[in-house]
Amino acid sequence: MDSPPPGDPFKDHLLAVLSLVDAPPQASTPIPRYQGPHDWQTDAILRKVEDLLGRRKT
Repeated sequence: MDSPPPGDPFKDHLLAVLSLVDAPPQASTPIPRYQGPHDWQTDAILRKVEDLLGRRKT
């Protein structure tokens, strides 16, 4: 039986962060930090996601 392919750590992180969209705006849940491999693209995506989540809480 084949084992499932390994997950993509960045996609796993995005799923965790985007789940905060469903949290109440006043929730004080901190945005988890991505500790996996990164490049300019992952850094740009993370900045935009943090901006969007930050705007949502105001």
